[in-house]
Amino acid sequence: MEDSERDPRDILEQLTAHHASLRWAPQVPSDALLQMDERPVQSESSLAFVHANWNLPRTLDQIPASPGIRGRFIRMFARLTLRVMGRRLDEEQELIAALVEATGILARRCDELTAVLATYQVQEAANQARLAGWLDASPPDHS
Repeated sequence: MEDSERDPRDILEQLTAHHASLRWAPQVPSDALLQMDERPVQSESSLAFVHANWNLPRTLDQIPASPGIRGRFIRMFARLTLRVMGRRLDEEQELIAALVEATGILARRCDELTAVLATYQVQEAANQARLAGWLDASPPDHS
């Protein structure tokens, strides 16, 4: 061997001796993802409330009215409002329906991403554990 070349085993032994106090260990998967997985976004009560109550009354049959003059006035006002603003109210109803659907899709996607991240963290910890075992292994003796 020439003087300018170094033996790789010597370099590895020097690095091992120099960094003996700096043992590398894999990072443990986060507990935060496990907690998120136990409480999915789709199970939130606010999301359930939105899905249950997004539909606004669109016809006179759906609008509650009490008997008497007050009830007659409410029905007359509702009829006038629906006649004047019916198209606009229908457009707003479609917008609300689209927002509720998008919220549900986002909640499902959040839960899916949480599961993917948790799986990735476990796989990454396993890879790091294998790497730690490989780094801590003593070099083979080729004497």
